[in-house]
Amino acid sequence: MTEQKLSRVLGFWDVFFIAVGQVIGAGAVALTGVAIGMTGPGVFLAYICAALLALLTSVLAMVAGSALPVIGGYYVWPSRLCGGWLGSISLFLVLMVCVVSISLFGKAFGLYLEPVLPFLSQDQWGILMIVVIFLANFFGLKIASRVQMFLVLIMLSAFALYAGFAAPEMEVRDLTPVAPNGLMGFLTAVFVLKFATTGASTIVSLGGEMKNPGRNIPLIMGGATMVVGFIYALISFASIAAVPWQDMADQPLTLAGQAFLPGWALTYFLIGGAALALVTTLNASIIQVPRNFMVAAWDQLIPPILGKLNRNDVPHFMLIIVLGLGIIPLIAGLEISAIARAVGIITSFPTILILWSVMCIPKKFPEAYEKAVFKLSTFWRWFFFIFSTTSVLIGLVILTQDMTPVVLGAIAISIALSILYYPARRAYMRGKGVDLDRRTTSRDIFAH
Repeated sequence: MTEQKLSRVLGFWDVFFIAVGQVIGAGAVALTGVAIGMTGPGVFLAYICAALLALLTSVLAMVAGSALPVIGGYYVWPSRLCGGWLGSISLFLVLMVCVVSISLFGKAFGLYLEPVLPFLSQDQWGILMIVVIFLANFFGLKIASRVQMFLVLIMLSAFALYAGFAAPEMEVRDLTPVAPNGLMGFLTAVFVLKFATTGASTIVSLGGEMKNPGRNIPLIMGGATMVVGFIYALISFASIAAVPWQDMADQPLTLAGQAFLPGWALTYFLIGGAALALVTTLNASIIQVPRNFMVAAWDQLIPPILGKLNRNDVPHFMLIIVLGLGIIPLIAGLEISAIARAVGIITSFPTILILWSVMCIPKKFPEAYEKAVFKLSTFWRWFFFIFSTTSVLIGLVILTQDMTPVVLGAIAISIALSILYYPARRAYMRGKGVDLDRRTTSRDIFAH
């Protein structure tokens, strides 16, 4: 296993800042205006509900991260616990989430950079940012994590500046009406923002490169989710206090910032806060997602060359593929609200697969489960499984409302291809004398 060559280089704070950076960009920056358009002043409460929902639906991932920390968890857990076919489906659904998310971050990045530097269009700024971050990740995990920590600290200072200047305008009456577009509008906002508050769970893909992952994974997931949830609520409160919520609907935070920030502070917020928030989210995604494919390449589920590491221990060929796919929605010029809904819809499917696979850990790995720092009784495992699955399905129904047939069709085709891939690959590898079922269920990956 090539995984044996990877070192545990990530400490608690390295991973904590990766998690915070992963979550905060898509929520506070990319989706606040979208959520305001759905539920008006209720965005404050929607963020709180979304963060709590995200925390509750992440409990089983915390359990798995504590009991079976491993590199590429979103692929390894389903494949080793429920079979290679389920792992394959989860893998390609994760790729879909990553690709659409990258385009979302790029689109939102352009919204903030174009007003300051108008010589490039929104989509062109997004594409440029994506390319730069991909290039930065070629230098290795340790460097990428330290860059992430530095950028997150700058970003948090910019958000503190934004909220500080808005504080005199913030009054409780600004938080009403909670749901001017009705209960459905509020729930839609909650489930769109749930995507924005669940990013901390992606750190499970780094379990094989963390120090003390069994303890740190649940602590970081819970802590980062609550910290970011508080920041989201504060930023959304400041925005609707400074500008009528009707004017903020589907608009970037720039609109509110122009109402109360002096010129220098607005520039710092746009670059150090809004823009960097998206950069840190993209950077965190690129740090983590390719590692699922790296393990799949070791299993020969995908061509082994895609798991090849450069001298910095980075799966560079997989990075290039994700880069190419990620900029397609930007080139196509899709609207940001459509991209945001698509991300929420696609995320639902691998989440359900992960939840089910985690339920199998106590039976298939009883010793590892008993030694886990964070574990649950049978009753609570089933409680969180039913609660999480139900919330995912409700969100799926809500988010598909009013989606265009083209976007829904593209999602359906992608899901169908992810289901059909494994049988085709298994038949192909059988002709080469390789038992794909055996490779994708090997427990050697947990030996490190």
